[in-house]
Amino acid sequence: MHQRPLVLLTLLLVGALLVPSADAAGTPTGPDVSMFQHDTGKPIDWGAVTRSGQRFTFMKATEGSGWVDPWFAREWAAAARAGMVRGAYHYADPSQPADAQAAFVVRTVGSTREKGNLGIALDLESTGGLSPRRLVAWAHAFLDGVERRTGRVPTLYSYPYFWQHAMAGDRSFGVYPLWLARYSAARPAPLPGWTQWTFWQHSSTSRLPGIPGYVDHNIMCCSAATLAALADGRSSAITALWRRLGGASGSLGLPLGPESAVPGGWGQTFQHGFVATTRAYGTHAVLGRVYDRYRASGGARGALGVPTGAQTALGSAASRQSFVGGQIVYSSRTGAHALRQPLLARWLKDGGVRSREGLPIAERSGAGQQYVGGGLYTTSSGVHLVPGAIRDRYEAMGGPSSTLGLPASEAILVAGTRLVRFDLGTLVELTVAGRHTVV
Repeated sequence: MHQRPLVLLTLLLVGALLVPSADAAGTPTGPDVSMFQHDTGKPIDWGAVTRSGQRFTFMKATEGSGWVDPWFAREWAAAARAGMVRGAYHYADPSQPADAQAAFVVRTVGSTREKGNLGIALDLESTGGLSPRRLVAWAHAFLDGVERRTGRVPTLYSYPYFWQHAMAGDRSFGVYPLWLARYSAARPAPLPGWTQWTFWQHSSTSRLPGIPGYVDHNIMCCSAATLAALADGRSSAITALWRRLGGASGSLGLPLGPESAVPGGWGQTFQHGFVATTRAYGTHAVLGRVYDRYRASGGARGALGVPTGAQTALGSAASRQSFVGGQIVYSSRTGAHALRQPLLARWLKDGGVRSREGLPIAERSGAGQQYVGGGLYTTSSGVHLVPGAIRDRYEAMGGPSSTLGLPASEAILVAGTRLVRFDLGTLVELTVAGRHTVV
């Protein structure tokens, strides 16, 4: 990377930093290199680099509209042979057209669709004389151009001082994985618009076996599984939905691993959710508290199976999402709970969230499931609702395991008194001296 004016003072104070390995730091690490690592005229020994514990590398490929790093092609191939995850970066010249530079770097690097390749990175640390507003537009045009040509979501590299002044703290780039330059020992905050950085360039004075002299060094935010997911080399329906939902700083966050097979298709787990894509039902994300319940229920391989639709609102107070094996219903008041057949069919027939039973308040337990307004129970004669105070008394006695057994019918009114008959008895709701009681 080119030196940044305000960063040089930091380097003098910090000095040569020790290089953590992937195992020592718990997250993948790796260098970024360019022609400046070849002052001796010798190639990098990528075998030595990998043996030192490094998992990935970024390489300078191009600059401006026509310059190619003379060592790029050789080192790009050598790093792949050594098993490194690799990413190529383009040093921006915003004084020249953005789309032409996007086309140039893609012609040089290729589509990056092979397994083990990260999306092309934009190294943005020069204004080209543009105002913040025009520079923001230039950067979007370049990133859009790369993504359009490769089908991969690019990465963006920059540093805090540049972003604050040259980009006026713009917050519109959070969809892209952030490669943040910040030379310090403490983990930095991300730039405006991002919820996290994906890669952190923490030093330009590191030493690594196989690379002569000083070299930039980087730490990844997350696990080796996330690195593998970002370098899976594929463009898929899951990736497209991930991008629409905000990408790296969106509602899903970063992937926690590559795609894997699920019944009828493929699925991928993210920091804050899960996405499944199947031929039968399309591509849908499971998010937030609904995702928490889905995961606790076994996920795509559990009883619920894959999602068949997106999460939808049930009025202003609740939402639900449908799956092959049922639904999950959520409200901030009652939490998220799974509903499965045949209780789900009865609940929907009664009116769902507007039914007498209302929102679920617990998971199914044995023959029954509890709702705000009562309990639904599966019996040999069908599904029966035990309402309100009678349900409360019934469950306090032990529910289906009590001496009453299972409900034998729906609640009925006799002379203004509500009662429910069970296999081995009856509960009656009475009003005595203005107070409700169940006997």
